[in-house]
Amino acid sequence: MNELEIIDFPIQNWVKIIIILGTVLMLFSRLYIGDRFQYLFSFWNIHRYFHYKSGETISLFTPNNITMFFLRILTTSLFLFMLFRDKYLTDQKEFFIKLCIGLSVLLILKFIIENIFSLIFKFKKKLNEVNRYRIGIKNLFSVHLYFYLIIMIFGDLPLENIYTISLTLFLIYNGIYLKFILNKYLINGLKALVYFILYICTFEIAPIAGVIYLIK
Repeated sequence: MNELEIIDFPIQNWVKIIIILGTVLMLFSRLYIGDRFQYLFSFWNIHRYFHYKSGETISLFTPNNITMFFLRILTTSLFLFMLFRDKYLTDQKEFFIKLCIGLSVLLILKFIIENIFSLIFKFKKKLNEVNRYRIGIKNLFSVHLYFYLIIMIFGDLPLENIYTISLTLFLIYNGIYLKFILNKYLINGLKALVYFILYICTFEIAPIAGVIYLIK
């Protein structure tokens, strides 16, 4: 048996290329941000990723965040491909490409709409503050998802177990993300909490549910 045929379908060359691209993106991130990259592996030290040196915080738009944006697109698209690959047996590569394009458009549109609403309702400063932490946390998710994909692809896990594990990790990660935001005192008062819940439902949960619905 080919050493790469260790899951229930042969790993195609383009899948291996995506894994290599993910590795290159993470190496670039490690070279660019230096020792701060280590904090993307640990939830308990993630606060040090944002304040690596005294009085210094990371900006919203940096080469590292752009690099991690592409990593997030690649890993999320590959993750969704792995979950629903049985529905697209004849056009798997095309399905992955559509996922990449769709997720890119979705994230860009979401960013634009968020900023339009922030200008209309005058919470631009608060949104930038939330986004700084949100992007950092999602950079961490992208790194962790990369290694989870390695286990999914090369670990010979039954698809049923992958569904259960993925759902469990999704809930845990999002719970930690919400707790981190709340612990940063970015949400204070009942009105702000209501806005935050509406924001999560509209810009976080609804897009994910929509993507899964379209795939199915």
